[in-house]
Amino acid sequence: MNKHLKQGEVSSQVSSWFPSSNFVTTGSTITPYGLQLRQTLLSTGTVRIPNDINWVYAIAVGGGGGGSAAGGGAGGIAWGWTIATSSCIVGAGGASGVSAGGYTRYGNVIAGGGALPSTGTGILGGGGAGGQSGINPQAGGTNYWGIAAGIGGFNNASGTPGNGNVGGGGGGGGYSFTPGIPGGNGGNGISGGGGGIAQTNIGIETGGNGGSGLAGGGGGRAITSTGFRTGGNGGSGINILTGAPLRGGNGSVGTNANGGGGGGAGIAGNGNAASGTNGGVGGLGGGGGGSGANGGAGLIYLFY
Repeated sequence: MNKHLKQGEVSSQVSSWFPSSNFVTTGSTITPYGLQLRQTLLSTGTVRIPNDINWVYAIAVGGGGGGSAAGGGAGGIAWGWTIATSSCIVGAGGASGVSAGGYTRYGNVIAGGGALPSTGTGILGGGGAGGQSGINPQAGGTNYWGIAAGIGGFNNASGTPGNGNVGGGGGGGGYSFTPGIPGGNGGNGISGGGGGIAQTNIGIETGGNGGSGLAGGGGGRAITSTGFRTGGNGGSGINILTGAPLRGGNGSVGTNANGGGGGGAGIAGNGNAASGTNGGVGGLGGGGGGSGANGGAGLIYLFY
């Protein structure tokens, strides 16, 4: 009969308690070797844990930031041991043009949401959003484990904008005002930053791509009154349970009503492609929203 990790017992004992046929096979270094995934929590509420379980291992992902014209940042990701509790908070994906992603919490494990353009930096590991007209690209957030954030790039009215920097939460990419020069890409990280937009009245324009990581940021929009538009692609992610790559959504391509940015991948789902000027929704598990789209919802994995 299987035994369980109880308060005061060390994790090194786990592998001797579970037969190898029950091991979780993963490609991720943050999943606990030897424990089984017991619950996937997709909404805030009550959590029922067996009475003899005092400690669990949790992976928490915040909601991705909603996209505006620029891409939203991916939700933060946190993991570790915590006392078993009877409730949880799961962050919603940020609404398009309205809100940052919500934070996720189980016990003492907390992951922040990805940023929306204009709402400030990413929180607790969330990626920063990209830059757009009148709004500078944002820094990501320092994560639960203290891994430093990546700073945002910079907007540029007469040349190449800055890409976001690498960090726990990647920084957002800058806004391009120059014909033929794409928006800045979001920074890579544990959670990627959003791509910046490209906007002129003539020429060929390309939005910045979202940064990649365990969860990806959303791509930025390409905005022109004439010419060919290509929206930025959402950043890629990784399925934490299997190690399989997850794709960010493609930006839309064409003239007139095109140029939306793709949604970033989450840790449990691909990002969605843009359609026309509408960005793609972020993937489940904290993907950032593409330009004008919602961020992906957060989640919690519980192992014991």
